[in-house]
Amino acid sequence: MFLALCAAESGLLFLLLSIYRGALKPDLSSFVFSPPGIVFVVSVVIILHSVWWMVYTFKTRGSSKTKYSMMAAGMNVLMLFLLIASAEMLFRSLSKDSEVGEALFGIVLCPRQWEAIVARQHAVLDKTAAEGTYNIYDEHEGWTIAPSYSNKSREEFSSREGLRSPRPEVSFADLRSRYSGRAEQPASVRIALIGDSMTYGHEVRCEESWGHALKSHLHPSAQVLNFAVAAYGLNQVFLRYENEVRPWHPHIVIIGVSSEMIRRINNIYPVLMNPGWAGFPFLRPRLMVTDGALTIINSPLPTPEEILTHSTVSTLPYLNLDDYYIRSHWTRGGSWSLLEGSCIFRFLYSLRPPSDLGYENRRENAVQSSQVVLQYLVGKIMDDGSTPLLVYFPYKREATPSTKPGDENSPLSLRVLRNSGFQFLDPSSCLKDAEISAAYAKGGHYSPRGNTYIARCLFPVVEAAMKQL
Repeated sequence: MFLALCAAESGLLFLLLSIYRGALKPDLSSFVFSPPGIVFVVSVVIILHSVWWMVYTFKTRGSSKTKYSMMAAGMNVLMLFLLIASAEMLFRSLSKDSEVGEALFGIVLCPRQWEAIVARQHAVLDKTAAEGTYNIYDEHEGWTIAPSYSNKSREEFSSREGLRSPRPEVSFADLRSRYSGRAEQPASVRIALIGDSMTYGHEVRCEESWGHALKSHLHPSAQVLNFAVAAYGLNQVFLRYENEVRPWHPHIVIIGVSSEMIRRINNIYPVLMNPGWAGFPFLRPRLMVTDGALTIINSPLPTPEEILTHSTVSTLPYLNLDDYYIRSHWTRGGSWSLLEGSCIFRFLYSLRPPSDLGYENRRENAVQSSQVVLQYLVGKIMDDGSTPLLVYFPYKREATPSTKPGDENSPLSLRVLRNSGFQFLDPSSCLKDAEISAAYAKGGHYSPRGNTYIARCLFPVVEAAMKQL
């Protein structure tokens, strides 16, 4: 009797898991012949057989034995309830946020809960409203750098125009302003840097970034302006050039290209792409070619506060244009709310997480979209009379493998640069000279040593471009 009751309860658990996992299948036949469907059928057989055995046992036993069987069944249900309640409280206390989302015993929990993200982002917005923040909302680019900002440690500053600066209250509109201080003569050559955190110089101070080191090698008449913003996609870099860089009329524009920039191009909501970014409340613009021109589909971008008014992830605007939205990764609400609120259920569901069948399609979409945007960007720069210089910035995982042309496993940034047909600089050899282990910081960006070697690698190319001016 006891074993039959345990079998029925186990069958019920697997029945719920199989229905939940298979509920998103397009039709009944695809569900029945899928792994969840097979588990469903087996669970139904176990439950029916267990129930039949318990009924048969009750009928064949005497009244006195039936009484004891009922008591045993009641105790079993009570103990099961207490066990589930205790395990639920334990799992909730042990679960924690990680770089890839909420995790328990090292396993990332699915489905993800939009309510938890909303609560965390509200807390972030309340904190930044009181203390200020380096990144601020921008209706065209998603976010940008706040002007005249310095953090509490006094190690990160922005100029009055919202560009990276080695000290507070710098204005690069003054042609005498340099990273190293005020020059005797006004600058005759302006060099703009655009890109993401690899160009910005994340994880190091401004004085240790490759942009700063490059300026120290160049002629005093050169003024270097760092327009890069961390976590940008190539779409945002394009818009950054159009909206912020062009008015400065730079003579040379250095475009830093990383693989993450490529991956981000078709992403609108960063938290969909990076589960650990639950505290990042900004959005990305979505660029598409319309009537032969690049246009922002979701412009003007909603503010973080407007996004947080949505009660479910499925109601977010333009969600169908985000390549990283996977329905099976998020709670569904409705009749599933009770199960989805259980940490035990989410843990069991995550032991075999839902598959991501669109991974390869996302990569190819990102490569194709990036090629178009990069061609538009280079064309704009040349039409403005500036000289574009493209630079490939490899991550540590990309700095050592073989990256032959045509290799589908090549870094996305290399594939885009090669397919676009533009000449570009690959500083991988310089990073190897610096020793790969010493060229990267803990978080994956370039260390002070790596930045120094990249600047040395770029110097002759930039100097040659200056001479051609």
